[in-house]
Amino acid sequence: MNILDQIVAKTKFKLKEKKQGLSIEELISKLDFQNFKESNFKKSLENKTEAIIAEIKKASPSAGIISENFDPILKAKEYESFGVSALSILTEEDYFLGNIQYLKDIRANTSLPILRKDFIVDDYQIYESKLIGADCILLIASILNDDELKVFSETAEKLKLDYIIEVHNEEELHRIKNFSSAIIGVNNRNLKTFEVDINNSIKLKKIFKEDNIFISESGIKSKKDIRQLQQHNINVFLIGESMMKGDFFETWGMARESFPTLVV
Repeated sequence: MNILDQIVAKTKFKLKEKKQGLSIEELISKLDFQNFKESNFKKSLENKTEAIIAEIKKASPSAGIISENFDPILKAKEYESFGVSALSILTEEDYFLGNIQYLKDIRANTSLPILRKDFIVDDYQIYESKLIGADCILLIASILNDDELKVFSETAEKLKLDYIIEVHNEEELHRIKNFSSAIIGVNNRNLKTFEVDINNSIKLKKIFKEDNIFISESGIKSKKDIRQLQQHNINVFLIGESMMKGDFFETWGMARESFPTLVV
């Protein structure tokens, strides 16, 4: 069983426990369907020559602990001062040390649109995402079949949530070509082997002819990487580890001391 399979199995197990404490019917009853606001996540990325989705995460399976002095609210404010377009918040607890409380706290302290970054395998998580204040969810094509992608995207649209469908290869890209409302995210990291190559985004962009917003995810470490992707008409970038560690900011000529969470 590879790491992705382990994460999915753990997620499904914990969902069973969560549903015992709060059923999906009880969860849905907490939502105010009459006063849903339209998500502004997609709008924050549209028609921009450079849009950054900055990720907040304490750890990852590939990197281990990324931030020892982890302060998600302060990190969100740092990103906002840098001028990012949106935030991505890891809520997976076991492998990324995330928590839905981080998203709730950040939601209360920023007006930036927020992606809930997690491994969604059940409608329950989509309703939960709306309840905790997310503007967008992630649907990973490699862990969902076609029926699940359809049902989950419809649930997101009903809740006025934007959604990213994440792909890694040509086969997955072909599967989602008819999802006209989706934001398309290409993960440059193979979630089964954790190998990273930003040329994966370039390769898939060349064959993707639809009008969806197209995001390059993972492995973007510098201003140079962004410029390389922009040469291939890729203008939206999801950046995590290098921003959490501060390396990315330094490539823009910004001192680490400008960001309190980077100063131990």
